[in-house]
Amino acid sequence: MKFKKEWMKQRWFENLSIVLIGILFFVILENFGMFFDWIGKILKFLSPVIVGAAIAYVIDPLARLFEHHLFEKMKSWRLKRAFAVTLALLIILAVIVALSVFLFPQLAESIKQFIDNLDGYTASLKKFLTGLGEKLPINVAKITSSIDDFIHGASDFIIKNKEVILSKGLEMGSGIITFLLGFILAIYFLFGKYHLLAGFKRFSRACMKPEKYKSTMRFLGRCNKIMTRYVACDCVDSLLIGVLNAIFMLIMGMPYVVLVSTVVGVTNLAPTFGPMVGAVIGGFILLMVNPMYALIFLIFTLLLQTFDGYILKPRLFGGQLGLSSVMVLVFIILGGRMFGVLGVILSIPFAAIVSFVYQDYILARLERKRGIQDGEEETPEAESIKSYQETTERDAAREERKEARKIEREQERMERGDRSPGKGLMDRIRREERDKDKDDDSDDSSENSDEKKEEKE
Repeated sequence: MKFKKEWMKQRWFENLSIVLIGILFFVILENFGMFFDWIGKILKFLSPVIVGAAIAYVIDPLARLFEHHLFEKMKSWRLKRAFAVTLALLIILAVIVALSVFLFPQLAESIKQFIDNLDGYTASLKKFLTGLGEKLPINVAKITSSIDDFIHGASDFIIKNKEVILSKGLEMGSGIITFLLGFILAIYFLFGKYHLLAGFKRFSRACMKPEKYKSTMRFLGRCNKIMTRYVACDCVDSLLIGVLNAIFMLIMGMPYVVLVSTVVGVTNLAPTFGPMVGAVIGGFILLMVNPMYALIFLIFTLLLQTFDGYILKPRLFGGQLGLSSVMVLVFIILGGRMFGVLGVILSIPFAAIVSFVYQDYILARLERKRGIQDGEEETPEAESIKSYQETTERDAAREERKEARKIEREQERMERGDRSPGKGLMDRIRREERDKDKDDDSDDSSENSDEKKEEKE
C-alpha cells in the first residue's frame, strides 16, 4: 500500500500519530536506563569519528584564516586549502610539542614536589593557626583536626581505590588512542572539507524544497558562527587569564606558578563555576605553603575575574550572544548533568542557539500566525516602564481613596452636627468649590465678550 499525502490532512491520521508518539514515549520512559545505555554504546563505538570531527571543527577556523588571508592570491582552491591546513596543523603540533617539553614536565614536577612537602606544609599551617588562635577567638583544634581528617581521608581513599585508579588510568590510555585516531581522521576531514560540504548540500537540496533548503542552510550557518566564535574566544580568554595569573605569581614570588596558572586557565574554560573552582584549588595549594600567599591570590583572582567579566569577555565575544544570566545558569546545570564537563563548557553556545531558535523561528511564527506586527510592547524595557506606571497609578488611586474616605467621614460628622473636628477641612473644600465656580464664570464672561466683539465687527 502506497502512502498518500492526503492522509496527513485527515483526522484519523492525526489521532493515530498522537497514539503512536504516546506509545513511543511510554516505551522510552519504561526503558530509560536501557535506552541511554544503548545510546552510550553507539557513541562509544563512534567516538573516534566524533573526536575527529570535533578536532577538525576546532582547527578549521585557523585554517580558514590562513586560506582567506595568507594564501588568498593563489588561483587553485585545492592548493590554497592544502597549504592553509598544513600550516594550521604544523602550528597545532608545535604547540603540543612545546607543551610536552616545557609545561607538562614542570607540571608533573610541581605536583610531585607538592605531595612530597605536604607533611611539612601541614605542620607549618598548624603552627600558623595556633599563633592565630592566641590572638583571635578561633577553635584551632577543630580546624587542625579537620585538615588531618581531610589529608588522611585522601590518603586512605587512594590506598583503598588503587584498582579503580588503575582502571581509570587504563581508560585514559584508551582515550589517548581514541584521540590519536580522531586526530588522524581530523586531518582527512580538514583536507576534504569542501567535498563533504558539497555532498551534504547536494543531498539536502535533493531532499528539501528550495525555500526549506535556504532556511535550513541559514540556520546551520548561524549555529556554526555562534559555536565557532564562542570556542575560539573562550580558548583565547582562558589562555590570557592563565598568562596574567602566571605573571602576577612570578612578580609576587609565589611557588607552583605553572601548576596554579594551568589550573586557573583550564577551569576558566567552564563558565560561571569554572573560575570559582580554579580559585579554590589554587588557594588551597598556596594555603598549604603560606596563608598570606593564598589571601593575596584570592584577592587578585577576584580582581582578575572582574576584569575578565566586564572588560575582556565583552570585547572578545562582541556582545553577540545576548543571554540572560538565568538562562546561562539553567543550561550550565542541565549540560553538566547530561554531558559532564563537556556539557558545562558548551552550555553557553547551546543556550545561544536555543535562544535565537525561539526568538527567530518559534516566537516569530506564532506572532505572524496571530497577526502581531512586532513584540516591542513585550520587551524588558517596556515591561519595566509598564511596571513603574502600574505602581504609580496604584499609589495615586490609593491616595484618592484615602482622600475620598476623609471627605466622607467629614460629611458624616457634619450631618451629626459635630463641626469642630473637620471644620478646617470642610472650609477648604468649600473654598476650592467657590474658586472653581469663579473660574467657570470668568471663562463664560470672556467667551460672551468675544462673541459681542465679533457681532460688532
